[in-house]
Amino acid sequence: MNTKWSDGNIGDACVVGDGAHASIKRQQNGILYLTSKNFKEGGLDLSKVDYILESDYKKYFKVDSKALTKPQVNDVLLSIIGTMGEPYVFKVKDRFGLSSSVAILRPNKSSICPNFLYYWIRGHIFQGALYGVKGGVAQSYVSLEMIRSLPLQYPPIPAQQKIASILSAYDDLIENNTRRIKILEEMAQMLYREWFVNFRFPDYEQVKMVESKLGLIPEGWEVKPIGQVIETIGGGTPSTKNIEYWENGNITWYTPSDLTASKSMFISSGGKAITSLGLQKSSARIFPANSVMMTSRATIGVSAINTEPACTNQGFITCIPNEFLSAYQIYFWIAENKDKISSFASGATFKEISKTVFRQLPILVAQKEIRNQFVKIINPVCKQIENLQRKNINLRKTRDLLLPKLISGEIDIEKLDIDTLDLAA
Repeated sequence: MNTKWSDGNIGDACVVGDGAHASIKRQQNGILYLTSKNFKEGGLDLSKVDYILESDYKKYFKVDSKALTKPQVNDVLLSIIGTMGEPYVFKVKDRFGLSSSVAILRPNKSSICPNFLYYWIRGHIFQGALYGVKGGVAQSYVSLEMIRSLPLQYPPIPAQQKIASILSAYDDLIENNTRRIKILEEMAQMLYREWFVNFRFPDYEQVKMVESKLGLIPEGWEVKPIGQVIETIGGGTPSTKNIEYWENGNITWYTPSDLTASKSMFISSGGKAITSLGLQKSSARIFPANSVMMTSRATIGVSAINTEPACTNQGFITCIPNEFLSAYQIYFWIAENKDKISSFASGATFKEISKTVFRQLPILVAQKEIRNQFVKIINPVCKQIENLQRKNINLRKTRDLLLPKLISGEIDIEKLDIDTLDLAA
């Protein structure tokens, strides 16, 4: 295989366009209309999405448009305003409109493999060049002309396909694990709902229902303020001006963005760590593994279970489980009551629920036998979720180590066999 690499720029090998510049009315339903915020690592983020009318989709997004506003299969889409540099390969099943905050790169397939282009864009050479030319003060952006000028280095098509196959093998496993995690989390949440909301736990037919502050509940169960059942603590931030609080820190310290970015039930590390001195000189408090962290300001009710001892900034309420409320029950209770918890938040600049208010929220404490049964049944499911998340972390680390070496030609792919790669993680 000839692995001689060619040197050029994006404009030499791709037709470059972008989404619609028109002001299109957004709807509650209809055709998906994506902006740069919907492009995240690993795919599309459709948690917050807009829609447009079918008639507007047909009007503004045409196959024969010279402006290249309508993506076709194997076009590489790229976020270019605000959220920048996140690529996505358009697939057969996709059908959506794009705003002008997303660029469309249509590679010349005789010289560029779309999947190789996707990984090239994710690499450090392209990303470094992208952020080197970006403009904007309040919001970063790159123009189409800037994109055309960005570097593109590539080997012959067979080598591109092999490089893309190696990297996509990791991404495919990550995607498959992510799907399995989602199914398992839905199963676990459904089981919690059946037992603690619908009260259809084992032998529930034999249990009498009695009145309570929350309506009818099984006899022997209690309704208590959560603060009376478990310990709840807050967090703090050491002064960022004192390097001794941060440099070579070995205590995991979470911010809400760590949880919102992770979007996972379990979390093992955050973006930063603090020192023992930083812990002593702030209101941050270290808590044990398997506690439940919940964001308490701005974005309220995002939760995760820490797998190692940690502390947080002040944007959290952390719940310490005990024999009366397990970590799993607390986690699923928060998920089930997220809207209710958010409704108790107040504040002019940003919404926040205080620890005092949170501690007064009522929660059901089941009988010991039911609590133990629930943990026994749910534990294997949650452990499987944790293991799959750990595998994904390892897969991402390996892929991210390989990516720059593969797309720069540092690794001789002629001697690299995808079948011998360790993908088990």
